[in-house]
Amino acid sequence: MESTKKANLLISCKDTPGIVKTITGFLLSHNANIANLEQHIENDLFFMRIEWELDNFTIKNRQEFLSKFSYIQKQYDITLTLALCNKKIKVGLLFSREPHCLIDILSRVEIHELNIEIPFVISNFNDWRSIVEKFNIPFYYIPTKKNSVEHEKEILNIVQKYDTDLLALARYMKILSQDLIKNVNQKIINVHHSFLPSFIGANPYDEAYKRGVKLIGATSHYVTEELDQGPIIEQSIQRVKHIYDTTNLKLIGRSCEKEVFYFAIKKHIENKIITFNNKTIIFE
Repeated sequence: MESTKKANLLISCKDTPGIVKTITGFLLSHNANIANLEQHIENDLFFMRIEWELDNFTIKNRQEFLSKFSYIQKQYDITLTLALCNKKIKVGLLFSREPHCLIDILSRVEIHELNIEIPFVISNFNDWRSIVEKFNIPFYYIPTKKNSVEHEKEILNIVQKYDTDLLALARYMKILSQDLIKNVNQKIINVHHSFLPSFIGANPYDEAYKRGVKLIGATSHYVTEELDQGPIIEQSIQRVKHIYDTTNLKLIGRSCEKEVFYFAIKKHIENKIITFNNKTIIFE
C-alpha cells in the first residue's frame, strides 16, 4: 500500500468550459500537489476524479473543505464525493455456503492488499465459522427463517451496531428485500456467475455443462431494489473447452468471482466509481 496520504474528489455536473481550471486552481491555492486527474464527458455531462497529496494541503478536515468549496459546487451545480483522509472503510461481509470469495477478501486484508476493516461476517450457515474466527472477526450465524422480516431485522441490527460504510455479499444466497436495502442506507456490492439469466436455479453449472458453454464468467454490481439489475462494476470471463466437466467449470467460475468481487470492493473504497443512468464510470 502507498504510504503517502492523499485525498480525492469525485464530481459530476453539466459539462461547462473552465470547470477543470476552476477546481485545480482551488486546490493549488491551498497548496495541493495534484497527483492524478481523470475526466470523462458523456451526454453533455462532465465526470472527474482528482487526487492530491495531503502533506502541505492547508485544509485539514472534511467540513472545512466542503465549506470552502461550496461556492464552486453551487456555481457548477456539482454532485460530489470527497475522501479527505486515510481512514479505513468498514465493510461488512455476508455469505452462505461457498466460502471462496469470503476467504479471498479476508486473505487480502490480512496481507495488506486491501485497505479495509471487516467488523463482522454474517452467514445463514454455520459451516465456516472457524475460518472467520481465525482472523479474529466476529461471526454471526443467522439461519434462514420462514419469517424473513425477523431474519433481516437481525441483519439490520448488526449493520447498525457496527456502523459500516459498505456491505459486500460474498456469495450470499438469499435475496435482500427492498426494505432492507433501503434501511441499511449504504451501498451494497454483490457478485454472481454470469450465466444469469440464462441458467438460474440451484445448479447453473450443471445446466451450463449440458448446453456446452464456451465461456465462464462472473459479474460484480451494486445491489438495487430490482434483483440483479444494479449498475455493473466489473465482469470477467474465461474460455472453456469441451473436455471440462462440471467440477472444472465451477473452479473457473469461482476464480472469476473472486477476481471481480475484489475489484469491485477495491474500486469502491478508493472512491473511483460514479454511478450514472444505472451504469458505472470506473476511474483508473
